[in-house]
Amino acid sequence: MKNNFPKIITMLSLLVVSWACDNGFADIDVIDTPPKITLGSISSGLTEGEDFRISVTLDDGTDEGAISSLASLDYTITSGGATVTSGSEALSGDQQTVTISVPGGFDAGTYNFDVVVSDTNGNTATDNVTFEVASAQPDFDITGTWVVEPVAASLAVGPSPGSTEWFAIDGAGVTARACFYDDTYTFGADGSFVIDLGDQTWLETWQGVDSDRCGTPVAPYDGGTYQYTYTGTSLTVIGEGAYLGLSKVNNAGEVSQGAAIPDQITYTIVDPVVDGNTRRMTLRIEAGSGVWWDFKLISGEIDNGGGESASIFGNWKMEPIAGAFGVGPSAGSTEFFANSADDVTTRACFFDDVYTFAEDGTYSYDLGDQTWLETWQGVAEDGCGAPVAPHDGSGDYTFTFDGSSLKLIGEGAHLALSKVINGAELSTAGVEVPADVTYQVASLTETDGVKRMTLHIEIQDGIWWTFKLISE
Repeated sequence: MKNNFPKIITMLSLLVVSWACDNGFADIDVIDTPPKITLGSISSGLTEGEDFRISVTLDDGTDEGAISSLASLDYTITSGGATVTSGSEALSGDQQTVTISVPGGFDAGTYNFDVVVSDTNGNTATDNVTFEVASAQPDFDITGTWVVEPVAASLAVGPSPGSTEWFAIDGAGVTARACFYDDTYTFGADGSFVIDLGDQTWLETWQGVDSDRCGTPVAPYDGGTYQYTYTGTSLTVIGEGAYLGLSKVNNAGEVSQGAAIPDQITYTIVDPVVDGNTRRMTLRIEAGSGVWWDFKLISGEIDNGGGESASIFGNWKMEPIAGAFGVGPSAGSTEFFANSADDVTTRACFFDDVYTFAEDGTYSYDLGDQTWLETWQGVAEDGCGAPVAPHDGSGDYTFTFDGSSLKLIGEGAHLALSKVINGAELSTAGVEVPADVTYQVASLTETDGVKRMTLHIEIQDGIWWTFKLISE
């Protein structure tokens, strides 16, 4: 027994050492910390109307699930102290990433995103972020007062978008409907839309009058205050009696042909243009299947197409600006091509050509020693060169003008590009030089002694050239 005592002492010592080195800490409390929250960047939704998305990364700590795991996430989005939206997500495990989405996003303004995360042991953590939602106001600003532009073809209808095949108002019609062309449409920055027709507007027989004529506005199309929404390509006026252009035209058809009076109308915005303080836009609408109306509106200083009516007599040149001549699928469109500002310099020999309308009905043009030639005229490449007959100004020409239609008579008579004729181009093989050519006069105005004129001509179905001229 005496010999075993040292062995027993040694074994007890080893047990004590072994117990002291135990890292299990069986008798020590494990600290269970609250979850950790990491807010990711807002990946979408900082512009109004855009889907809102934010990712939230969560971590329950380092206890490896021995005490708790992630349980739930609750979020609230507020603006000005009021709850805009809220929601919950069930969680599990020690780590998780949740993407919170709000389809359609929010209106412009300041918002707070608050999140609360809980674990299964009842611990909670919170985090928040403040964010700004910017206005989705389109680049083209429509706020302000507009009128239908008092020019030919400002009201037009046809079987396809941009077509004027069935009807386009002419210069005489613009004059007859002066009570219509002074009607104003005002878009407020607050979403309000105001129609002011004054004492008189243009009425049609479907409105109960004996003939189409100026008269006292008839309800519900007698003006008032309404609302509108605008996305840049789509404009909707809201409220019974709200309209732009012709009141009878809406998305379901024409009221004059039995369509019901709508509580809102949506138009497509085509060719919005800003020229100094003047803005223009074309509103397009399909009034039933295959019936397409165009309304041309203008706002601001009307110094190119909306000034006082002008005389065609005198000397004219192509206006030395980008877009002075162009071609597209509808009257006034330059979708296919438009000259650039550099072209004005490159084709200086063309922009100095002079076209003269005399009061006795004669027409002449002076191309000088050089004008712009194209290969169809027999030159090796497009460029300045000596005028080529019969488009050299050497003939005897006359013209007729009725306010909306300008006809040049005589072989070789032309304005702007000599190749452009009714129904064809001379650059096409087999096309002969015609005895006359007719242009649609879209506008003819004078402001501060300067006259401007815009011409349209269709060379084939759905291909229109536009020429802009200025008095010399």
